[in-house]
Amino acid sequence: MNLFLWQRFGAAAVAILLAPTAGVAPPGGTPLQRCVAAEARKLDFAGVVSVAQPQGTTISAHGVLGEPGSPATGAETRFNLASAGKMFTAVAVAQLVDAGKVRLDEPIGLRVTGLTTQAAAVTVRQLLTHSSGLGNFFTPDNLPAIEKARTLSDLLPLVAADKPAYPPGTQFQYSNTGFLLLGILIERASGQSYGQYLDEHVFKPAGMVASGLDPGPAATQAVGMSRMHEGPKGPLRSAREAALHGNPAGGSYATAPDLQKFFAALLGGRLTSAAVLKDFSSSQIVAAPAKGAMPQLDYGFGFGVGAFQGHRWFGHNGGAPGVNVEAAAYPDDHIALIVLSNRDPPAASSLFRKLRAALFDPEVLKSCAAEAPAPR
Repeated sequence: MNLFLWQRFGAAAVAILLAPTAGVAPPGGTPLQRCVAAEARKLDFAGVVSVAQPQGTTISAHGVLGEPGSPATGAETRFNLASAGKMFTAVAVAQLVDAGKVRLDEPIGLRVTGLTTQAAAVTVRQLLTHSSGLGNFFTPDNLPAIEKARTLSDLLPLVAADKPAYPPGTQFQYSNTGFLLLGILIERASGQSYGQYLDEHVFKPAGMVASGLDPGPAATQAVGMSRMHEGPKGPLRSAREAALHGNPAGGSYATAPDLQKFFAALLGGRLTSAAVLKDFSSSQIVAAPAKGAMPQLDYGFGFGVGAFQGHRWFGHNGGAPGVNVEAAAYPDDHIALIVLSNRDPPAASSLFRKLRAALFDPEVLKSCAAEAPAPR
């Protein structure tokens, strides 16, 4: 089982200049606030929801930081992002492409030594689009080594023997190993550690003051609580996988306001050029063909991309034991929807799908808001 589970991203996302945010939204507030309250109660949701719209940003917090009786979550709560952290890796690569330090079609072996001949020939483009044929180093057998690792060099031995499972560039196959190699590329091309690079070139320019590769202070840390190892009716237990040190494939930590700042900075031209962002947030490969009622799913360079009811989106989700994240941007609508949970998938994904529908369909919003609990 992959420890960072990639789910079909039914997501979207985007923030434009943010208005000041408030705390927990009261059930008697706007229709959207009432909808969030109704769905969160129905799903027994634990986590934080943030919706950025032209008229302002709403934050709604539910549940507690960890075990029953622990402090409540809030806007300042720092969540594990799982694979949604791949967006940071993608932006870092985009910046290096902008600067002329990295080329999309250069082989990864030009920067990263110690790989098999076949893996060394894989290009940056193929790594970004999950078409490298490389696999997943997040496995139960590797968990002890991942827990001990504090540098990307510590993780490199876990992937050194990998070979592409198919001719690179010919198909989509989600690859955490590929994004680990992109992180090492960032270090080689920049002369900084992956964490230092993100701090200086992504988090600081975006104004993200509560983001990083570690879980942060216990007072604001969302502890991943999972039933995955106990069965659906088993007790909630803290998940080892939800407390790992972050790396380029996933597991960075951030608050909902920081993720809104990330999208705002990205769309505001403070992180990459407009031309490179357009390429990275546009379809580059089919991730999953249309099937029945499910539409085709596409992937860009480190971002899931597509359209929901005609509304263009890009973003990423993530899932692991005790972690579920949906973060997406609808740039043409100036809307960003972020749902963070410290519970097993599909905790955030289920709530996200309902809220996304409500944002773009007045009848869905009206019906959802009507189910809200009466104000006390």
